[in-house]
Amino acid sequence: MDEEDRRIETHPDLVDPNWQKHAELDAWLGAKKELKKKRRKQRKAAASGGGYREPGSSRWPGIAAIAVLIVLVVLVVAAVTVNAVQERGVNETPWFPLDESQITRLVTDA
Repeated sequence: MDEEDRRIETHPDLVDPNWQKHAELDAWLGAKKELKKKRRKQRKAAASGGGYREPGSSRWPGIAAIAVLIVLVVLVVAAVTVNAVQERGVNETPWFPLDESQITRLVTDA
């Protein structure tokens, strides 16, 4: 591109006598397109509960956290219930196999 084409008075796009009309039409069409996009966004936001959400935000992490909390509460309630109903567990047996009454009987008999 030589120096002659770079000058604004002789630019090939501006030599056209109807350039202003074309420029106005292009600007109007661009504005119309942007307005359509804006209205489409507003309709979409109104249909999804109103308001704009931040990009990438989702409800699933909150729902998952609530589900995990509910599962933990159910497990704790089940553990407390089983512990209350259960009699003597494996870990609660004495280390020595004889009871105190059996020991006293053995000592007194001997």
